[in-house]
Amino acid sequence: MVGIAEHCVMAIPDLREGYCVDDNARALQLVLKLREEKLADIYLKFLISAIGKNGFKNDLTRDLIWQNEELGENFGRSMAALADVGKFGLREDQKLTGMFLFDQNLKHIKKVNSTRAKAWLVYGLLVRCESDLKSELMLTNYVAVKVLQNKITKALKYDCKKLAMELADDLVEVYKNNSDVSWKWFEDEITYDNGRLPLALFWAYSATGNKKYLDVARESLDFLIEQLYDEKLGCFSFPGYRGWFKKNGKKSYFGQQPIEAGSVSEVCVTAYLVTKEKKYLAWAKKAFGWFEGKNILRINMVNPESGGVYDGIEEVGINLNQGAESTICYLTAYLLLTTI
Repeated sequence: MVGIAEHCVMAIPDLREGYCVDDNARALQLVLKLREEKLADIYLKFLISAIGKNGFKNDLTRDLIWQNEELGENFGRSMAALADVGKFGLREDQKLTGMFLFDQNLKHIKKVNSTRAKAWLVYGLLVRCESDLKSELMLTNYVAVKVLQNKITKALKYDCKKLAMELADDLVEVYKNNSDVSWKWFEDEITYDNGRLPLALFWAYSATGNKKYLDVARESLDFLIEQLYDEKLGCFSFPGYRGWFKKNGKKSYFGQQPIEAGSVSEVCVTAYLVTKEKKYLAWAKKAFGWFEGKNILRINMVNPESGGVYDGIEEVGINLNQGAESTICYLTAYLLLTTI
């Protein structure tokens, strides 16, 4: 098995479309939660093969040729997944692999410009601060050998928590530069994986207690919910990729994707855990309800036979393909909501 395929024809993997780092990083984080050791090894091996000289390559073709090396969202997601391996790995050697690969790629972080990549990196850096091994001997040998090989000399100089706060500060600055009295958001449009941005600042607040992170996280999340929840229909209506949601008020209602329901569920659960305000837990459940038929088409997005999740809502109906991103986002949100 190479990894999780990116797309499906209905519920059958479409290997013509190949594989991508984004989905395998997501899958790795999910199977760590599910304690699926063999799958974790497969997805971790996929990330190892994706590492390039200047970041992570993102796309693997059906002929197993890597393409598109960059420091975009794929880099942030990959680093977050490696940090999770370092902390939640199911074997000591698995944990050490995650820690080593994360440390090897720390050198690229200051070159990252993507806002969402920075949000993922805030999480990854904070998790990496908490990584440890039961075997002190293994860790001591790891450091000694890698320093000798000149593979982590520079990594040892990085302060992960300090780097995380620098990136969180960047997010706050981006928010201040783009928000105003009527538009309290990080960009001039609401697009993709939107919950990820305030979520990073909730994490930053939890790690530091710095109220500026909490203030921006709450204000932006409250604005996001206000814009995306349709009071008349009694459901979330996420911006579709066929135009997104512009600052001027123009919103695309179609091309809605499951990742939005997943990320809003995730950030609302985190907001509840951080603030103890029950309204956020209620919003999390409403966002998750999008999967269960509480959407503008009133259609259940989960296929009861395959267990897969349909790829999106279109004007003519639902996209019946059940790709990796859709299903993983649903399962991640489900696990989160059922374990609080």
